[in-house]
Amino acid sequence: MRSAVLVLLAACGSSPAPSTTPPATGSGEHVATAGMLGAAGSASFERMATFQDRGYELTGAEYWPYTGSVDIKYPEEVLWGFYPQQGVVPPGESDPNPASARPAAIECAERAWDELRAFVAGPHEKLDRIVELGAKTGTIVPRFYLWTNDYSQASDPYPPGVREARLWWWARKTPEPPKPPGYWKWESTLDQKGVCHTPRPAQIEAYLTEKLAEMELQQRAAR
Repeated sequence: MRSAVLVLLAACGSSPAPSTTPPATGSGEHVATAGMLGAAGSASFERMATFQDRGYELTGAEYWPYTGSVDIKYPEEVLWGFYPQQGVVPPGESDPNPASARPAAIECAERAWDELRAFVAGPHEKLDRIVELGAKTGTIVPRFYLWTNDYSQASDPYPPGVREARLWWWARKTPEPPKPPGYWKWESTLDQKGVCHTPRPAQIEAYLTEKLAEMELQQRAAR
């Protein structure tokens, strides 16, 4: 009987199961926990897909997997789609993906996607004004694209440099109608230590302030 009681007490005092919630390491930084993921993504986040909200649209996603100390080859090594799988042609593309996205990179993308949805749903007067001015010149549209950098297999330090997590406007060098003139890139970075960096509020505010000033200057110059 005494032995049974001791066993029961030991079981009650054992350590609890580890949490499946990724711990936040600061604003815009989160530890990726790749063990939580499968091909369909993490149980912690809603499955990624295109969406429309308040006049804005997320149209797709891309992954940039870096390996070793050599820079990635574009577009040959870039992966397309929300959940890229090797040998599968993603929607809107003509060629199959050369590899599958790594689970930790998918988790980082899912977190970024979740934060983008919240950003689009919230107030963003400067972004609205930029898009309004861009519509008059045909240079900016309300379309987003999710971009995830994966440095989990890259050298540390990485000679070509690690890209910053940020919001920015990517413009085509040469117009290709009927394709849009560019996209708002919601860019995130999974670093060599497994930390997922997503666009920070301070960076977003600074970039939109600078971009709006640029657009208003162009408008005054065109009068």
